[in-house]
Amino acid sequence: STQSTWERNFTNHCPQSPNEMAAPPELDQCVGLNVRVKTINGESFEGAVYAVEPEQRILVLYEPSALRNRSNFRIFKTEVLTEIVPQEDGGITRMPEPLNGDSKLPKINTAKIREAADKAALERAKKLGQDVTIEAQDIFDALSKTHPCQWDQSSIIVLNEVRIDPPYTIEKVSSSHATDATVERVKLVLEGERSKMRQIAVKKP
Repeated sequence: STQSTWERNFTNHCPQSPNEMAAPPELDQCVGLNVRVKTINGESFEGAVYAVEPEQRILVLYEPSALRNRSNFRIFKTEVLTEIVPQEDGGITRMPEPLNGDSKLPKINTAKIREAADKAALERAKKLGQDVTIEAQDIFDALSKTHPCQWDQSSIIVLNEVRIDPPYTIEKVSSSHATDATVERVKLVLEGERSKMRQIAVKKP
């Protein structure tokens, strides 16, 4: 079958064993080789080849880390790879030991996981407005990143004292008991977030 670009580059750069210098090596001989891969999107990643599955056209890149338990694995469909070249050091990375049949996985507290998921869903539900526009929800989400916010029907309440009514412009910011400085701060943040949203909308095709 016709080799893709990544297969040609990979085969050409794999280290050959002393007994097979005249023949292209098998792809599995490249496991452990430090390489740099490049995708069709122009992204580059560096690491060691952890595994290659030619039939499924999958390459697994291992990115070791100096931090304990922080190593990373990237799985690529080989169709998106345009270049695979060895690192300048040409070194070989020791692969992490895989789990075997005797390995014991840590116990999973499913009740705690379910509780955390339910809590997260409840918190998110509190932040969802009822019968509000997408723009209104986007503004709420942006403001809530830096200030405590809650919904009062279709109005957004910031810091429990500043009210933003539809259509959520600075002219609609008001408060009966907040200081002028607090109101002005909310207006400034609101205008900043609306400006970001406008810039994003302009960039969209």
